[in-house]
Amino acid sequence: MPRFFSRRKVSTEEMSFFEHLEVLRFTIIRSFAAVMIFAVIAFLFKEFIFNTIILGPQKPDFISNQFFCKLGSLIGSEAICINQVPLKIINIELAGQFKSHLVISFAAGLVLGMPFVLREIWAFVKPALGKKERRGYHFSLFLSSLLFFLGVGFGYYVLSPITIDFLGTYQLDAAIENQIRLGSYIRTLTMLCLATGIAFEMPLIILFLTINRVISAKFLVKYRKHVIIFFFIISAIITPPDVLSQFLVALPLYFLYEICIRIAKRIEKRIRLKENS
Repeated sequence: MPRFFSRRKVSTEEMSFFEHLEVLRFTIIRSFAAVMIFAVIAFLFKEFIFNTIILGPQKPDFISNQFFCKLGSLIGSEAICINQVPLKIINIELAGQFKSHLVISFAAGLVLGMPFVLREIWAFVKPALGKKERRGYHFSLFLSSLLFFLGVGFGYYVLSPITIDFLGTYQLDAAIENQIRLGSYIRTLTMLCLATGIAFEMPLIILFLTINRVISAKFLVKYRKHVIIFFFIISAIITPPDVLSQFLVALPLYFLYEICIRIAKRIEKRIRLKENS
């Protein structure tokens, strides 16, 4: 078996600084290899990845667009019936479509390979954890993958169609026609999905810090207002420059934060009960 595919079971106390770097290097290599394998697969399925997935959110028959239109008809508002006219996407570079194909394939490989990347990250961190923290290793791995895919799904099915409709139809003057550059469309879509996927990992990070008593539920409640401002700042960074997209990212993050506060209180209660027993 090649060396970078094997893991040496060495105690962290026995490893030197350079041995830690070597383990980290092979962790990165294995993670990159997993992403590239899925990227190659995505590259081969060009028509499905591009026509069905990438171009999907701007099509009238996309599931989210149909839902918003049905909701609009129920409440008597046509304003929320979005993306009824597909965007005019253009390519102005000779190698533009080929480069976009590579970018899309790598992004797809990153999304599909994320469970393997998270597994490598957890495997690298695991030796530094105590026995209690190691017990939740498999659950943490499952939860981190689940939260990432939920975030990507939220970005793809909710945030992307709304953002594409808002920015794609926004006009300063009726005489100005919107023709969207291919690279701009792909960059916006992939950035939204990947950013929300990473942002949805926040509950797991907070729970990990709470279990290890780095932060407490009281601390989370005390700095709630500061966190809300922080969420809107993060939303402004990872989303296109429109208020609607920022609000749609910040709102679920705040909802997850409130869930974390309640879970943190339960965890602290269980810890106190164990200590008193």
